[in-house]
Amino acid sequence: MKNYIGMAVICAMVASVAACSSDGGSGGSGGSGGSGGSGSAVDVCADAGGSGQVLITAEEITEDTLLTADCTYVLTRTTYVVGATLTIEAGVTVGGDNGSALIITKSGTIDAQGTSQAPIVMTSSRAEGERVTGDWGGVVLLGEAKLSWGGAACNGELGECVANIEGLPDGETRGSFGGNDDTWNCGTLRYVRIEFAGFKFGGTEGNELNGLTVGGCGSDTVLDYIQIHRGLDDGVEFFGGTAKISHVIVSGTGDDGIDWDQGFRGTVENFIVHHFAGSSEDPRGIEADNFSQNNDVQPRSAPEVRYGTLVASPGTSNQQGIVLRRGTWGALDGLVVAGWSRAGFDMRDASWEVAGGWPDGIVITNSCFSGNSPNFPTDVDCIEDPDNPGNSIGTEDCNDYSGSGDFTDEANYFPENTNMPLQANTEEDPGLGDFSGAVDGSATPDYSVSNTNCQGAFAAGTVWTGDWNAFPAN
Repeated sequence: MKNYIGMAVICAMVASVAACSSDGGSGGSGGSGGSGGSGSAVDVCADAGGSGQVLITAEEITEDTLLTADCTYVLTRTTYVVGATLTIEAGVTVGGDNGSALIITKSGTIDAQGTSQAPIVMTSSRAEGERVTGDWGGVVLLGEAKLSWGGAACNGELGECVANIEGLPDGETRGSFGGNDDTWNCGTLRYVRIEFAGFKFGGTEGNELNGLTVGGCGSDTVLDYIQIHRGLDDGVEFFGGTAKISHVIVSGTGDDGIDWDQGFRGTVENFIVHHFAGSSEDPRGIEADNFSQNNDVQPRSAPEVRYGTLVASPGTSNQQGIVLRRGTWGALDGLVVAGWSRAGFDMRDASWEVAGGWPDGIVITNSCFSGNSPNFPTDVDCIEDPDNPGNSIGTEDCNDYSGSGDFTDEANYFPENTNMPLQANTEEDPGLGDFSGAVDGSATPDYSVSNTNCQGAFAAGTVWTGDWNAFPAN
């Protein structure tokens, strides 16, 4: 049975509806990290009869709202959580129609806590066997943590310190994020799978949402045990802020696995990126920037990234394991990078050259690189093109980190020059398990590492993947 929940239970943004009729209280101030309502939340399933499929047709959720596992739910449009808390219980499945997405605005928050045996699944609303990447938009979390725009206090106005998140329609003010509070709590996602996301708004290339988009979220945000599977664009992208994500799998996305820019200073740890379904021109395991319009602006992107396994299946092409560029810094440790066809690790432009960058602001240690072509690029022909002054011959990646005119290859500092930060790394086979089953869903992938010289996603000694994961082909 289908039930339609919109006008009566969840406030739609329609002038004729002044308030929602419900058994809950009205939304009120909830302190740092968005607003929450007072009193009990609207139980959407109970109000729809207690079972069946509920179609959520509202443009805005403005009262505290509860989704229980007694029903299944379908987002029929892009829905914004504004001034309220959306609570999703363990075991809930939410489908997304084409053109839909779930946006937690900076005045709202989410509490989505599944379990290892009953994860929350957010997927395409199409039937199994008919689902494809980009069927729906995905999940967006927005907050008021700092972006890389400068050292002065943010005045809260749209501009450099407050931005609109990419992937939403131009001029959508409910997509604004950024501010002064690096502890800002965007909510909790725990044991959540997000599948077949990345819808292109208006069919516009480059205007896709990611599986999970995290804009201006602070250190009080909880992102733990999350899988992004077969998204059209990036798996997880961070825009500024200080959020931490852990125990995360990104499998089969079209573009990058993990992406950060605009001053991201959080933590990424215990993670897997498995690339096998690239659709962009430059899919990467990690793509990292500070800010494209000003590589040296503060606060600079400088996350801690540790205990990750980044692998590409045989036969995939046009890809790099890790690309650090546009002024990003960071401390990367304990990684396994294997099978990437263009390079395992590639650092570019201002990330080398800005004062304090290489070798202090960027440190890569205790990592294994294997089967990448090559593990580190050789930057040849870094001389000026006589027919095109100001441009080099042969490659865009010519690193002059000292500004002296001496161009430097990543491989020059691996691993023999032990005074440089690319030390305690190895170029050897990590002994990965058979992870091929993730490509077509035929078997549970094994991302374990048998070489004790290598660390990777399970370096802490616990295999944290399990029943909460799934790898459907469609």
